[in-house]
Amino acid sequence: MSYTEIASISLALIIAVVFIFFLTRRNAVHKPKKADISFVNAISAFFNGDDNTAIEKLKNVAFKGAANPEIYLILGFLYRRKSDFTRAAQIHEMMLGNQELDKDFRNALIGELAEDYMLAGQYAKAVSLLQNEHQVMNNPDNIITMAKSALYSQSYDKALQYHIKYHKITGKYLPGFFEKCMVEKAVNAANPQASFKHIKSALEENKQCRPARIIKGLLLLKTDKVQKAVDEFQSIIEEGLLRDMNDFKNIEKAYIAAGKEAELTTLLKQQTSAGAVNPFIHTALAEKYEYNGEKEMAKTVLESYIEQPDSKIIAAKVYAEKFNNKLIEHIVKDAYSFKCRNCGFETNQYKDDCPKCSAYDSIYPK
Repeated sequence: MSYTEIASISLALIIAVVFIFFLTRRNAVHKPKKADISFVNAISAFFNGDDNTAIEKLKNVAFKGAANPEIYLILGFLYRRKSDFTRAAQIHEMMLGNQELDKDFRNALIGELAEDYMLAGQYAKAVSLLQNEHQVMNNPDNIITMAKSALYSQSYDKALQYHIKYHKITGKYLPGFFEKCMVEKAVNAANPQASFKHIKSALEENKQCRPARIIKGLLLLKTDKVQKAVDEFQSIIEEGLLRDMNDFKNIEKAYIAAGKEAELTTLLKQQTSAGAVNPFIHTALAEKYEYNGEKEMAKTVLESYIEQPDSKIIAAKVYAEKFNNKLIEHIVKDAYSFKCRNCGFETNQYKDDCPKCSAYDSIYPK
């Protein structure tokens, strides 16, 4: 078989896959009409990562007036992928005005539009759209949209009600959603006592909830329970829960307030000597050495860590940046630093929620 034949078959498979993806998204959608060459070119641009060309090609097809509804759905998806959620909503709103859409496609479209509204920060609009459409309210994806919209608009009790409804329908819970609601409640509480109450609820659900642990330590510090704050933060370090240097800066505040900064350095040394796997422990110790003018010691700490077989890529990146090591810089340039503990998604940025599965507090160093 020639290369040309292989390429033609591959392109056909790609087009088939994208049709299947969009026609099975959320709900079953009616069978599309035959697509023209502009659509094929758009899909080719889509898979080559050229979203701008894909959008232009699809717009040429869509605004001729007789395009398949699925083309608008894909066009809306592309705008969403470019984070142009307002434009995505406009496309989906325009489609929703089509009286000829069949029931299943219309229901799927309502879910897409609600998600556009949520991503655009129009939370009340997302919830209102779904609440007014009783046929789609019990769709698990749409319940998730309502739960997240309620959470982001600080309607925490409603968010938890939707979460319970999701559980009743699917038998599953959204990973970390309850803890996130409690953490957000704590952050926005009127007083430390209320904050402590919500943090306690989060930790009863998950003792390893890092944001709740950090906030608990800060609340202890704020209420002048300095030694308890230090004890809490010591446990966080020993349990390897540091996820970024902001965590460490918050921990450092408590040790400084207690006059125990030297003890923090000793704790970091003990952890690194014992082979701690969390890269931020090594990075924090290296930064302390560097701050004190002991650059060679900082270099040694990071070197010894990245030589371990199971070392995390973050420390290697820090080493390459600080000490201009071109060899390591080349090795780690395209390596992912973080991974979702829930679904395995990899990224170079830490986030509160996994971009793929939406699990809360699940992105940690690889």
